Amino acid sequence: MPQNRILPALLLLSFSLAAHAQFTGPAPVPKPQTSGPPPPVPIRLPPTPVTDYSDPCEAKAATVNFDTCYADQFKSADQDLNRLYRNAILAFEQDIADAHKRSDSGQLSFDSAALFDLKATQAEWTKYRDLQCHAAGQQFQGGSIQPIVVNRCLILVTHHRIDEIRAAYEIGGRQLDTQPPPSAQ
Repeated sequence: MPQNRILPALLLLSFSLAAHAQFTGPAPVPKPQTSGPPPPVPIRLPPTPVTDYSDPCEAKAATVNFDTCYADQFKSADQDLNRLYRNAILAFEQDIADAHKRSDSGQLSFDSAALFDLKATQAEWTKYRDLQCHAAGQQFQGGSIQPIVVNRCLILVTHHRIDEIRAAYEIGGRQLDTQPPPSAQ
């Protein structure tokens, strides 16, 4: 009977040795020796801002006065922002008027707080925009490129604000690009 116990033990031992040899893997491949300087480290550029703004002034670089072009582009972006902001205010004012008609104090409170917050946020954002773009232009103080840098900053920051207002207030089917109903004007 002792032979019956030895055979299974030998089989188990041989299988475990074979499995161990299989899982240790091949010997590591030595790294090739290279002579000379180490490879160059790739240059990492700052990430490009995510915006769908395409620069019309750059597209006409050969024939445009950049100072005037960027000033005009900022004026246009600022008008777009002001229109969108005003339409958001008018939409809240219309919601408040509707809540008054329905005597819905909960909705009235909600819309009044949202209108207050929108106005406060816009006032603080305007301060941020001015400080941010002043800081961007400060690097070129006294140089002819300073107004271009400031205006490009103003354009990009304004486009971002337009995106923020759309994301926050174009909800529930509300479209801020359309004219508000005549009763809201």
